[in-house]
Amino acid sequence: MSNKEERSPSIFIRLLVVLLVLGAGSGGFFVLKKLKQPPQMKPVKERVLAVEVMKAQPTDRRVMLGGFGEITATTKVVLSSEVAGRVVSTHEQLEAGRTIAKGTVLINLDEQDFQLDYETALSRLKTLRGDLTLAENELKRLTQLYRKNKVGTLPSLEQAEAAVNSIVNQMRQIEKDRDFAELRRKRCVIRAPFDCRIVEVSVEKDEYVTAGKQLVTIVDDSTLEVQVALDSREAANWLELQAKTSGGPVNWFGRPESVPCGITWTENESLSGKGWLDRIVRFDKQTRTLVVAVRLQPNSSAPFPLTEGMFCKVEVPGKILEGVYILPRQAVTNEHTVYTVVEERLRTSPVTVLRMEGHNAYISGGLNPGDTVIITRLENPLEHSLVNISVSGKTP
Repeated sequence: MSNKEERSPSIFIRLLVVLLVLGAGSGGFFVLKKLKQPPQMKPVKERVLAVEVMKAQPTDRRVMLGGFGEITATTKVVLSSEVAGRVVSTHEQLEAGRTIAKGTVLINLDEQDFQLDYETALSRLKTLRGDLTLAENELKRLTQLYRKNKVGTLPSLEQAEAAVNSIVNQMRQIEKDRDFAELRRKRCVIRAPFDCRIVEVSVEKDEYVTAGKQLVTIVDDSTLEVQVALDSREAANWLELQAKTSGGPVNWFGRPESVPCGITWTENESLSGKGWLDRIVRFDKQTRTLVVAVRLQPNSSAPFPLTEGMFCKVEVPGKILEGVYILPRQAVTNEHTVYTVVEERLRTSPVTVLRMEGHNAYISGGLNPGDTVIITRLENPLEHSLVNISVSGKTP
């Protein structure tokens, strides 16, 4: 018993110490809590989008079909020798790149043999004409004796007539030989058939050439064209074609309207020219394109003109779109929607995209005149976001 009584005060003491510690901790917690200041509450501010906008207004705009092609000369001629002979002379400027006027003598072949044949034929014709005169007089004399005086025989009269016919036949043959000799003599002189540019020279002076040998290649730079491959779907929708008349090809395209076209050299955009749509050349089944020919308008005054061999960009006007809204391409999303501003809030509007052309989009439905369209590129903006119009854009 005595031992238990001796241990009892220590238990109470320890319990008292624990309670004091807990009380001190709780008191300190409440003191620290009283010392802590509550944070200041700031008002939530809505994010504002700074955008560029434009007013949507319907307008009429002609569709432009684009393509590329190389300028070529529509008239390219290879002058060949029509007779055999030696080249006795050539034009002093018979060189590639030279321009030659129509009718200028380019090459002379030796014509002595043909001249001799021509003079021989003339000499034989002169002799035969004399023989023909004698034969005709003899026939006339025998005819008169036989019919009036009953002198002579019918066989002798027929023989005289046959002699006249024989001489006439000989004269006709020799006249052909004369004309042929004259023709070959003229063919010894090769002239420029039109105002041309020399592309290639394949003959030299004193060279012997045979009939059919290619001598000079020339082109007519006044008639140039570009064959342009247009997307067949684009052409089917927008290219202006005339109605086909009766009696023409059944399964071929109508004649295209001769609309003015713009032509620009791809190496230097400042070098450009004009032309007109001439015809449809073919449908290319490999590329699914419609190839059209655009004729260039001659421009002889330009010191550095568009010429054969240049690779150019061509713009072909198509049909006119009536009452369409023209927006920058970035204003239209891939889902064919645009962002508009209604009461300073962003609103998404679905639209009907009729066509994309260059940097522009043509809208045929979904907008009303005067709508404020956001033309700044936005990535998934929140609907009804507050917007701030920083710049007002213009219609493309």
